[in-house]
Amino acid sequence: MMTEMTSPTRQTAEQRRNTVLDIAIRHFARGGVVGTATEAISREAGISHPYLFKLFGSKKALFLAAYDRACAHIDAVLMRAADEHPGRPLDVIGAAIASLRGDRDVMLMLLQGYSAAADDDIRAAIRERERAYMAELRAIGLSDDELRRWQADSLLVMIGIAIDMPELLP
Repeated sequence: MMTEMTSPTRQTAEQRRNTVLDIAIRHFARGGVVGTATEAISREAGISHPYLFKLFGSKKALFLAAYDRACAHIDAVLMRAADEHPGRPLDVIGAAIASLRGDRDVMLMLLQGYSAAADDDIRAAIRERERAYMAELRAIGLSDDELRRWQADSLLVMIGIAIDMPELLP
């Protein structure tokens, strides 16, 4: 999931954004939106703290961008699995879950997003992302019952990966 690191002085603003997002996912996955210091993210990215806010505007915007990037990673895994198993939605689910087992930070980032849903802006953004995700799952052929099963299984997989409990994984 990580982008290729280049020297911060040689990066374009878009490359810096990508570098920061990779770092932010790791930090937010562990500390959540409240417990993560943006200074630590900017320091690790090799940029000034004010420049971090120039790139993202606010800590909440950075958190939501990191959440969106984690979701985009999962979307890419899902679409790759759908391409490999056309017309077999349950095989897509199995392949996607198998591909995500090593992505603990991504899973923790999603869980942190759900945990931060007391904030109205975060809740609205996550709700819209979930609706888009559900539409993608319907597009690959999941019925409403299969979709509910996928959502339930996905949460169990996230928890299993987050707490390093492989017996929860299919």
